[in-house]
Amino acid sequence: MTLSTKGRLLGLDRVCEVKTPRRKLTKLAAQGKADELAARLARLQLAGREEALGFLYVDGHVRVYHGKHKLAKGYVTQRRLAMPATTDYWVNDQEGSPILVVTAPANEGLSQMLLPVLDEVRQLLGSQRRVTVVFDRGGWSLKLFRTMVDKGFDFVTYRKGTVEPIPEAHFSPQRAWLDGGWREYRLHERSVFHPTARFWLRQVSHFNHAAHQTHIVTSRQDLPATPTSASSMP
Repeated sequence: MTLSTKGRLLGLDRVCEVKTPRRKLTKLAAQGKADELAARLARLQLAGREEALGFLYVDGHVRVYHGKHKLAKGYVTQRRLAMPATTDYWVNDQEGSPILVVTAPANEGLSQMLLPVLDEVRQLLGSQRRVTVVFDRGGWSLKLFRTMVDKGFDFVTYRKGTVEPIPEAHFSPQRAWLDGGWREYRLHERSVFHPTARFWLRQVSHFNHAAHQTHIVTSRQDLPATPTSASSMP
């Protein structure tokens, strides 16, 4: 593309053709080795990054579908419309670098897709490595939490549902070094028992300047409260 003297954006005399890349991608897809390719790419991403795998961040992103197959609709935030789409679930290491992506076959929510995603992670990391998975409220499921712990995963997530407010006087100031500077938090910590999950969870609550309380739950009992809250809150 070139820019004219009048400030208008002009196209060149030729534009990129997509027929050839589409034809090549069709031939590659016909071999049925997409899973093998994804696994090899993930292993390349993992090579030499052992120190960044203590925490894994899982998040879903809706991708608009423009093909010919009939797919269920998903809500596309950018367009504020329900459109044919798929949901890609990305797994990133604690430095934000992607490790792998898993596409939901029918736009299943995070609570339904988290175990299949973690099965892929387990194949990459081996049976002995225990990691902590961080995700948003879309993955809230007490039954899921129990299964994750049994499979050797810990978790950090936002608490979903109505929570009785904690008196402001019970919050204490704490500091954390984050992104090159000190940040101050007002935090409260306690243990909560969920009969459905059949184990105790740790809840770290944050009181912000707008008097809003954000509650984070985790299966990790050994993490300092400040890094736990900082790793999950924007």
